[in-house]
Amino acid sequence: MPLLIALTAVAACADPNAQPGRADPTVAEPAPTELLTDGSVPWADLKITGEDLNGRPAEPRTPAAGSEPCRAEQLTGRLTTWTRPGTGGETPRGFDAAIGKLIGEVDVRNSSTVECTLQGEVPTTMLAGGREIPMLYAHGIDEEGRTRVVAVPAGGHASLRLDWSGPFCQPVKGSLELAIELPHDGGRLRAPVTADERPGCPQGEGVHPRARGTLSASAFTEPVTVSKPPSSPLQKLTVAVRGPTTAAAGSRLTFRVTLGNPTDGPLVLDPCPGYLMERFSLGDATNDAVNSAQLYRLNCGALPQIPAGGSAVFEMVAEVPASMRAGRELSVTWKLYLPHYVQRGNQYGVLTLTVV
Repeated sequence: MPLLIALTAVAACADPNAQPGRADPTVAEPAPTELLTDGSVPWADLKITGEDLNGRPAEPRTPAAGSEPCRAEQLTGRLTTWTRPGTGGETPRGFDAAIGKLIGEVDVRNSSTVECTLQGEVPTTMLAGGREIPMLYAHGIDEEGRTRVVAVPAGGHASLRLDWSGPFCQPVKGSLELAIELPHDGGRLRAPVTADERPGCPQGEGVHPRARGTLSASAFTEPVTVSKPPSSPLQKLTVAVRGPTTAAAGSRLTFRVTLGNPTDGPLVLDPCPGYLMERFSLGDATNDAVNSAQLYRLNCGALPQIPAGGSAVFEMVAEVPASMRAGRELSVTWKLYLPHYVQRGNQYGVLTLTVV
């Protein structure tokens, strides 16, 4: 069955002032299951969250009664890979783009036979050939990081994020190693660095001559797991967005999204996909910017599959902000979101219109 978001009525006492024939605003309308006269799927206001689409993330481990803070002799650690921003989901900005920032995760393993815990700030330095590399070191964290307790069972793992920024211009001799000061006086853990990357060494105009490389440590977290989502047959769907070129401020904008099936078999909308609706208009000195996004579930109850070589048209509704002045341009971006699956980059469309 399609994974439609559940719509529940809010329980309330009868309103003695309610007028006959007027809908109760506390009761959600059910999603329509009949197609419109033109064969398109009617829009349904099925707002959801990322958790509704992909499920609740795993709860953090709860420390067992009597678990003690980890000691250095209980743990082993290593850093095998540095990731440059822009290739790991983050986009470099400003000075970071020039200095070649690196992001790494130290994998820490509990090699003992008993569980232990990690909590608090983690001062970390980098050694080359057993000697500390001269650069700036930082380990400040926020309140959430200070209070987070990570339980590390026997044989289990924890992760420590490091951010290494340049300019890093000095030569390095000998193998690299991290010296990690464990919280609660747990001692010093030595963790080899086997990755070969280094931050950049920008020089010249725009770079302060006294700028130095910086290694910043976060707090421990549960293991970082990177797994490639499975592919989905719905990756093959094409997306086309069509609608009016003008709309009045404060009006409900109705447009159409066509999902095409170029394959030789039907594509079943199960689990039911989501979509993101974004509204954007550039602001200036006299006009507030418009920048909003909301995730929805498709109305799969009205059309559970798209036939081979065919297409399905879905009605969409968006509000044009009442504050927009005539002549301003509003962009509405519609993006398909497939639950639990890897996402193709071109399953979206943009509707651009002028406010009248």
